[in-house]
Amino acid sequence: MAQEKLWIFGCGDLGTRLALQLNRQEYAVYGVRRNPLVALANKRRADAVNWRRGDATSKEDIERHLEQGADVVLATFTPSESTQSAYHRAYIDTATALAEALPNLARPPRLLIWVSSTRVYGQCGDQLLDERTPPIPSGYQGDILLAAEEIIRNAVPTACVVRFAGIYGPGRDRLLSQVRAGRCAPPLPPQYSNRIHVDDCIGFLIHLMEQQKRGWSPEQLYIGADCTPVPMHELQQWLVKAMGYSSAHLREIVRTSERRSKKLSNRRMLASGYEMKYPDYRSGYSALVESEG
Repeated sequence: MAQEKLWIFGCGDLGTRLALQLNRQEYAVYGVRRNPLVALANKRRADAVNWRRGDATSKEDIERHLEQGADVVLATFTPSESTQSAYHRAYIDTATALAEALPNLARPPRLLIWVSSTRVYGQCGDQLLDERTPPIPSGYQGDILLAAEEIIRNAVPTACVVRFAGIYGPGRDRLLSQVRAGRCAPPLPPQYSNRIHVDDCIGFLIHLMEQQKRGWSPEQLYIGADCTPVPMHELQQWLVKAMGYSSAHLREIVRTSERRSKKLSNRRMLASGYEMKYPDYRSGYSALVESEG
């Protein structure tokens, strides 16, 4: 079987982890960043990723790289800061450039995966939200993410959009840091959280690539989350015990917007044949706490 070319635009932590999991006899991975030297300085694996300098907001840069051949294109961008202009550049500008570049290729990729976020769902409550639920963003972040999805979908109708929930895992331990500091969400009203272990993010993306290569047609949209939406207070209470603290350790109540409270369904993700490595927060955070000693 001929080696395929996977191009990852915005290749950072997620893209590098994915590259390390792929069979190098089957895939050559090319990671595009504005400054690849930063990736190398951060010890991103040069043996797993062929780093290329490029601006993903430039149609010309994208065309220049993909003209070398591309079987799969994975777009996984992160804004440089939490501002509207940074979000616009990270998502709208890159989606526009990809939408303009891909139709000009002599041989388009067999699969385009656009990584988005469940932040597009601004609604809250006990209703279980899935891919058929119209998203109602509640801020500029959700508005921009949704607009970028539409740009990609209009340009490449077969593109696959994956909306990931809150990603956690090694190096992504913000919640553990909050618990160590004794901070927690209020018990009432319950503020539901949806999460997914980084290993399942990578596993599902590879699953989509491999299954599509075998002739299976993925859905145009997936919610990437684990099987158990959980109130944040309940999750933090469980973590306190798992981390060896007493229940009195959580002493500072941190109130967040109730609009963040929602329940997400991963039924379509499971229906694709993907088997979760960490189907709930207990299995995922147990592994994380154990790895951190």
